[in-house]
Amino acid sequence: MQKQRIGLGALSLSASTLAVTLAFSTGAQAQVSIYGFLKVDMEHVSASGAGGGIAGAKRLANNLSVLGFRAHEDLGGGLSAWAQIETNVRADTGEGPWGGRNTAVGLKGPYGELILGQWETPLRFVSVYAIDPFTAGIFASNGILGNGFATAANGLSPQSFDRRQPNLIQYHSPVVEGFAARLAYAPSEEKTDKLTPDIFSGLVTYNKGPLYAAYGYELHRDYFAAGSSDTAHRIGLAYSIGATRLRFAWERLRYEPATAKQLSRDAWQIAATHTIGSGQLRASYVKAQASKGNATAAIGSIAAPGTDSGATQVSLGYGYNLSKRTEIWAAYTKIDNGAAALYNLSANGIAGLKAGQDPSGLGLGITHKF
Repeated sequence: MQKQRIGLGALSLSASTLAVTLAFSTGAQAQVSIYGFLKVDMEHVSASGAGGGIAGAKRLANNLSVLGFRAHEDLGGGLSAWAQIETNVRADTGEGPWGGRNTAVGLKGPYGELILGQWETPLRFVSVYAIDPFTAGIFASNGILGNGFATAANGLSPQSFDRRQPNLIQYHSPVVEGFAARLAYAPSEEKTDKLTPDIFSGLVTYNKGPLYAAYGYELHRDYFAAGSSDTAHRIGLAYSIGATRLRFAWERLRYEPATAKQLSRDAWQIAATHTIGSGQLRASYVKAQASKGNATAAIGSIAAPGTDSGATQVSLGYGYNLSKRTEIWAAYTKIDNGAAALYNLSANGIAGLKAGQDPSGLGLGITHKF
């Protein structure tokens, strides 16, 4: 069999040029692709409330822009192999950790897909992409839902149930009549003489026609203390009526921060999008209920039970597509914290925010996908 060689240049670097080349030989069909998006906006953020609040500040903000490299090889018999390296691109400053996002190797076949590497846990997919119209940045709901986003190993950022998890083994089932499932496990590579932290996360979805429905569960063991068990349950629902899509999410987080101590908190989101020609209206309302239990200290943004720990968030926005890949958009968000609550804007929070202060932000931005 004659080998095929696909060349994409040669790596060279000089003061004036940078050329990248990927070259490989194979008897099977293979593909390498580069993908991503840049999402940047000009923001004005401030906080009102306790202690006089925080004065307004103007900033150019990156909204979790992405650069990715994906390779795919057909192995025959319906089986394929793939590899992905995905990197944060901080378009506002030019910085970004290499491979800091979803980076893994996998096999895909008729019976599903196996993923080995760093990836978002299945629980996150219940609502972040399917329900939240804003997905990422200060206007998104995960400043409240999930108790803050984190890319962290077992036991680190133990409050977060909105995670990108290193050392994750994950299985995605095939889609059957609209039904699909995901299961993931991160073994206790961070084991010490006192703790054996690990994580299990699962998701079941139905996505067919106008209806989307999902349920997710996640378990963190030994994240706070030996024998501790922290759990999350999350439900997502969405339904389209013409150009309008109605969206709903609910979650219950429960923590065991110390022996015989527990804290739980419910939160929910209602949201909608409405498409008008090349534009889309977006709206979201998030409510964090007061925490319950006998814990005596806050966990992340959730204040201790028995305090004024509730919060609400309103986000409004509009996006206009200049093309299939380029959108200009504007959005506004505000979080109203209870006197003891400390929920901050997602992704690009306001530094120095104190309990009871209410952060808000207004942005005008551009998103370009490639």
